[in-house]
Amino acid sequence: MAITANMTTHDGITLTDVYVRVTSAYVKKIEGDWKLIYDVLIYKDKDTRDDANKEQSMRISNRHVDHFKIDYSLDATDNPVKLAYEDLKTEKIKSTKDAEGNTVAALLSNVKDA
Repeated sequence: MAITANMTTHDGITLTDVYVRVTSAYVKKIEGDWKLIYDVLIYKDKDTRDDANKEQSMRISNRHVDHFKIDYSLDATDNPVKLAYEDLKTEKIKSTKDAEGNTVAALLSNVKDA
């Protein structure tokens, strides 16, 4: 399971049809609320991801869109990984602060199944 998406890196570079995989998804209680926390890895394309010699060296680093935390219901019937992919398909905009304290946003758009 994976998706493709357009994205903007934390350096402001726009990339088209990157390959995004959820690599971990888990549920945790944080300050009384249940959260689904998941991480993704991003690659240029599926062929790069599938190439054992390039897989680690060709990951696209983007600290703004590689870790997510969303609300979770204990009544959820889907597994956490499936819920993470559904969340990614909502055209994620993640706002955060850079090292200088400026608010920056990273965007996953045009998200679709790979």
